Amino acid sequence: MLTLAPLLGLVSSAALGQADAFSPDERRRLLAGELVRRDMTRTDGRARLFGGSSWQRVDAPIDRVWAVVRDPSRYTRLIPSLESVEVVARDGDARVLRMHHAFGIGSADYFLRMTVDDEARAIRFALDTTRPHDVRAGRGFVSLSPHRGGTIVAWGMLADVGGGMLQQVFGPLLNEWLLKPARCVRDEVEPGRVNEC
Repeated sequence: MLTLAPLLGLVSSAALGQADAFSPDERRRLLAGELVRRDMTRTDGRARLFGGSSWQRVDAPIDRVWAVVRDPSRYTRLIPSLESVEVVARDGDARVLRMHHAFGIGSADYFLRMTVDDEARAIRFALDTTRPHDVRAGRGFVSLSPHRGGTIVAWGMLADVGGGMLQQVFGPLLNEWLLKPARCVRDEVEPGRVNEC
């Protein structure tokens, strides 16, 4: 049975408000190739976080999927509205990335601290609040698990993009985008797919 616990270990299941296992419907949809998502909102201090978790089955070996997921130069094809990314610092398995999003008349710039765990095939990331940032808060993970010759991509993200125009105009779209990267990975890796990210 597919369980969520190992996939959510990097961001605790309590923090994301998740159960321990997929429901029968979620499991059916996941195995049928659909994106399974669990949306959530929560308050953490002054931050009003939204996002949640999503899972996508990818018909490709885990090593091929991991090579794409761990390569920041591919992130503009994996993260909706991400226009550019630059690794500005590197120390062992830790990296700092400068991220620039552009969507319509809006944009957002921020830095992420990212930790790569090659053995677990997992990445944790969080907003670097010591550097300039146009969003208030953010953290998440991506984790891969092998499944019947393919891969399950687990993605979790909680963010507070702040108030004002960014939230008012783009809030519903941002909520959709926050949990889409698992599908974007599938579309980037599987032959014949169109990647709309």
